[in-house]
Amino acid sequence: MTAVLERTAPPATAQGDWWAKTVAAARYEYLMQVRRPAVWVVVLALIGLRCTSPYPDFDDSTTALPKLVADWAGNFIMLCPIGVGAVLADRVRREARLGLNDLLTSTPTGIGPRLWGKAIGAGAATTTPVAVAWVVLLGYLTARRGAGAIPVGLAAFAAILLPGLVFVVACSVTVPYLTGPVPYRIGLFGYWFWGNMLGPRFGILTPAGTPFEANGEYPAGAWFHGMLFDARQRGIVPTGVEAVLSVAFLLLMALAALVITQLVLTRRSPS
Repeated sequence: MTAVLERTAPPATAQGDWWAKTVAAARYEYLMQVRRPAVWVVVLALIGLRCTSPYPDFDDSTTALPKLVADWAGNFIMLCPIGVGAVLADRVRREARLGLNDLLTSTPTGIGPRLWGKAIGAGAATTTPVAVAWVVLLGYLTARRGAGAIPVGLAAFAAILLPGLVFVVACSVTVPYLTGPVPYRIGLFGYWFWGNMLGPRFGILTPAGTPFEANGEYPAGAWFHGMLFDARQRGIVPTGVEAVLSVAFLLLMALAALVITQLVLTRRSPS
């Protein structure tokens, strides 16, 4: 493993060295994580569970293509982030159980590249089943509705699915360092239902239906005219600016989780 983390030739600058180590760590983390059967079973099972819903209809030929794709993206994002986060949260415990912590610390990679490499590599690996399932769906929609489904589907993945997944990935590779994996999984499950599925109709304080939810409802509604649930209950029809705010909020929270955790781990490190 040390050889994997040191495979890149030494670059000319310290910043280049940092990026080279991060890329090497990301490559290692991706190859380790994507081979785990649990990654595929858990994530695809949750996507399949949600997609058994009769809405939207697979054979819908009357709904505008952007709305249909957005509604399918909403189906995907409903449950799969719970699986992504639950599988990723185990990385901290597995490394400790396998006795890898001392070995990782002894490499010249450094805390920052290891943490960011883990987020990029393991996060990309854990979201690979989501991307594969989305490509399969786009293939079906392309056969039914034409090649226009491909650019719309790629845009919907980037705008609706990806920000929420990036947010969950960042939290799932950082927060368990502070809480442990089991409390984190319980917290993630509670947060996802409270913050993204229990709308204002339940009479509780929740970010659901606001730009601060993580299920992509604002970009889906503003840019693809997708079905609105919690936002409409608040009397809101999202604008493009509000969609940008929603996406930016999730990405900034992901960045903050990684930066704060890096600072905490650096302070804890004996070196």
